[in-house]
Amino acid sequence: MQATKFCEFGPGDSATWPPFAGHPHDPRAPIGSDEDFTLDTINDARGFLAIAEVAAKKGDIGKARYALSEACKSIRELIGEDQ
Repeated sequence: MQATKFCEFGPGDSATWPPFAGHPHDPRAPIGSDEDFTLDTINDARGFLAIAEVAAKKGDIGKARYALSEACKSIRELIGEDQ
């Protein structure tokens, strides 16, 4: 490509970008629906387990059981088990 008086290529132009390297924040990253939600589910379960731990330490057993059931539900949804 050659620069013309109407278009000069510089560091911000797509013509001068390096090849796509797979970085998720690159605007050229493909958008797909085949994402793996395993890590998100693990993080959700960790959050619910942390809530359950704090609630149990404070003596709120009802809240602890609810948080544990939410963690269990998240994991079951991931692996495809019916409740």
